[in-house]
Amino acid sequence: MAYKSNSLNPDWIQNPNGLERDSIHWAQEFGKFLAQYDNSSRQKELSTSQIRKFFGLVKRLQAQGYDEVSRTDLLMLAPQLAYAVGRDKKKTRQGMVDGSKIHFFYDEINTAINAVQADDISMEKIYFKNFVNLIEAIVAYHKHAGGE
Repeated sequence: MAYKSNSLNPDWIQNPNGLERDSIHWAQEFGKFLAQYDNSSRQKELSTSQIRKFFGLVKRLQAQGYDEVSRTDLLMLAPQLAYAVGRDKKKTRQGMVDGSKIHFFYDEINTAINAVQADDISMEKIYFKNFVNLIEAIVAYHKHAGGE
């Protein structure tokens, strides 16, 4: 399974039993993809500082303890990532182009953030734990693949 042919499955986040082999394997492929320079599009790899900054925000939410109040904080992660995507764009003669692969990260993480939302707060806490674990796996595999 290669990343480009598979996207994040929201069911991985919404699994009450936690992450499973498929989600970890996807995180490995996605982390490796983010860490590699793309010659065809000339997109740089996602930098360690970009991914660690986001991971730091997620870990702060986790440290606060997930409750009703931090639901808004979780939802605000998407606009914060969108801002990073906007900052990453470069102006060229052909228009605006992405400088790095952060837009791929944004797309997948936005799906994951939406998957955390549930009617039952106890289920949402489980989904949030899965979300954090998946982000942690992506960061680890990004670093393992040589992410700078």
